[in-house]
Amino acid sequence: MSEKLKISTRGQGPELVLIHGWAMHSGIWGGVVDALATEFRVNLVDLPGHGVNRHIPLSRDLNKVAELILSELPPAAWLGWSLGGLVALAAASQQPDKVKKIVLVAATPSFLKQPGWDCGVDVAAQQGFTDGLENDFEGTLKQFCLQTFGATWLQESVQRLGGASIECVVPAKDTLHTGLHLLYSNNLLPGLNKCTMPALILGGTRDRTVRPESFVRAASMMPDAREVLISGAGHAPFISHEEAFLEIIHEFLHEESIA
Repeated sequence: MSEKLKISTRGQGPELVLIHGWAMHSGIWGGVVDALATEFRVNLVDLPGHGVNRHIPLSRDLNKVAELILSELPPAAWLGWSLGGLVALAAASQQPDKVKKIVLVAATPSFLKQPGWDCGVDVAAQQGFTDGLENDFEGTLKQFCLQTFGATWLQESVQRLGGASIECVVPAKDTLHTGLHLLYSNNLLPGLNKCTMPALILGGTRDRTVRPESFVRAASMMPDAREVLISGAGHAPFISHEEAFLEIIHEFLHEESIA
């Protein structure tokens, strides 16, 4: 992972980092970027293997992924969605001086069940998804996107990613498998009490990918965190409930200076 990461920026103001989720790229944020760029310098990060950084291999080591991104950015507030939230949390654990605030959107410190943490998926469900990606690539992706965005917002989401169908815009299959490895092999629960920066865990009450209970429990394990659940939202509240999402984000980021 020695190649330089490409990061695009929009707007002026306090630094804000946005990191997308599994199989996506920064285009998925859509109009959220325009709104945030009126007050912040928004740094749009495509994960290695994704979007404009498809040429950079995605490491199977979450800390290395976070380290690469940290090396290219100034101190900032970080906002990560799903897998992007896991990366943001790893960055906050590694270099808390560079992550001034953190927003975890539909993200959890452990996507897999752990002892004392029943909010994740079990091993059988994880393996079923992994096998489905290998044996029925198109069908598994479509099912994932329906679960993530819902039928109402599916086409809008695909268009944001720049294609007519989801299988045309996702990364290579090996990158997708690596992304699943990152999602399911990392347990960041033990380090939550060391993430002392202001934190917001934002999710939807109808999330079918991450149990809403996990947002509440994770926030309770962090020194300066709170959770907010958007009623009726699923796994991508910044698409289905953009206005409410932006209102919550703006309020949190403006509570104190992040400059």
